[in-house]
Amino acid sequence: MVKVSNKKFLKLAVLLLSSFLIAFVSAATYSELFMHGTSISIGTASLLFTTGANTTAMGGGDAINSQGTEVTFDTIAALEPGEIRTYEEAVNITNNAGATKALNISLYSITGNFSTNFDYLNVTIFNGGGTQQGNSIEIVSSGTNVTSTGSLTMGNGQIWYVRWIIKAQTGATNSESFDVTLKVKVE
Repeated sequence: MVKVSNKKFLKLAVLLLSSFLIAFVSAATYSELFMHGTSISIGTASLLFTTGANTTAMGGGDAINSQGTEVTFDTIAALEPGEIRTYEEAVNITNNAGATKALNISLYSITGNFSTNFDYLNVTIFNGGGTQQGNSIEIVSSGTNVTSTGSLTMGNGQIWYVRWIIKAQTGATNSESFDVTLKVKVE
């Protein structure tokens, strides 16, 4: 049998009792807080894509999604080697926010055989009066790329248009292609 002195037992008992008391008091000082998010819904986009003169040629009748937040150019006809193709009004951007908005268009991704078959892709934004807004996005097969328009301020009710220019290399290989995604950040 293990012999425990009364002093040690008393110290151990006081220590255990103190631990229970501290745990009980600490637990009693906490309260519960709640956050509720209710009826979180989707509204309409403040800036949206609208059909431009070349939108259907570049993406078909369904190029712009029903919310106006995405445009897909998936019916661009194949370029011949050395051809420069211009889509003067690829798509429009319309501000229905009721206020001035800031936007920045930038390169998000490019995949495929761009650098071996294409000289450049140039994307430029123009206001309704035909004045260029910000930088032209210039993706080139050799050299320095410009990957952002920079921050642009667009007034309420304005409609701007986006021009795309694509140039195939003279020695481009038949059936080669690339995919590009541009991101429009709205603030």
